[in-house]
Amino acid sequence: MLACGDCDPEWNRTVLGISAEKMDMLTLHIYHGFGTVGITPNTPKEERYPAVMSFPEVSRAAIRMTEEVITGNPAYSHVKLAITEYNTMYYLNTIREGRPMEHTLEAAIANAANLNEFIRQSHLIEIGSFSDLVNGWLGGCIRIGDCYADQYRGKETGWSGRNSVVYGSPTFHIMQAYANRDISRILPTQTDCATFEWPSGSKRFDLAPGPLPVLDVAAALDESGSVLTLFVVNRGLSPVEAELSIGSFADAGIAKVWELAGETYETINDVFKPEAVTAVESKLEFGSRKPVLAMKPHSVCVVEVRKSN
Repeated sequence: MLACGDCDPEWNRTVLGISAEKMDMLTLHIYHGFGTVGITPNTPKEERYPAVMSFPEVSRAAIRMTEEVITGNPAYSHVKLAITEYNTMYYLNTIREGRPMEHTLEAAIANAANLNEFIRQSHLIEIGSFSDLVNGWLGGCIRIGDCYADQYRGKETGWSGRNSVVYGSPTFHIMQAYANRDISRILPTQTDCATFEWPSGSKRFDLAPGPLPVLDVAAALDESGSVLTLFVVNRGLSPVEAELSIGSFADAGIAKVWELAGETYETINDVFKPEAVTAVESKLEFGSRKPVLAMKPHSVCVVEVRKSN
């Protein structure tokens, strides 16, 4: 049984107080953009980019406030979280202009870092549902043709005549790369990396402006403990060479990598270039050395290492 929660802890406290014994999960919707960091179509992209990249920090704050309510009463200890809707939502539908930013590589990088946060919080989160899969509102990640669905203004007719082309946004390819990995046990991670400035902070979640780590990393094992998967997001605007310390997996000598990157962070997939951003598979051979993952700017790498027999 799911009960409708909110990122407002007072609402959650009321809902739990009334119905905790009858529910299994509390739902949250987390849309990152105007409502969380105050960006608008007039925000310079130099300010917009770091604000959008703060998605995992914003989600972490929303989840922390909710968890504090749950753990504050033993009668709520059985309640888990269901994130039934999440995505970037750059602007209100009433002030949108131009092509949807939710289709960009920038949005996909932010969604990947947010997925990492959901993985790290999986002791509490049991459902994480992207909004939405097929067309739907502008954030839909499987696109059909070049007509943009808009909840308030109807459809803006496409211009190419390629209305039957089906393709995935960069975020679709992020989710595909993540969803097809075999993970069962979450591992702690530690990163030592450069930072970037987040000048806006989030007033809504009482997060002060300041530096954020360029790399966002989550790690997990499969059920057998023989497959290590790393989800590595480079939120920065420069290439990164990340040295990976992978413990007992260091003897494997080779890893499989799925990389998602693009020429600019505003790159999109569309009916003309439906595969401008997709997951590119490669091998990382490191022999007896520590593996070094060469990452492009604003990119995501999923790394899979299998123990040697």
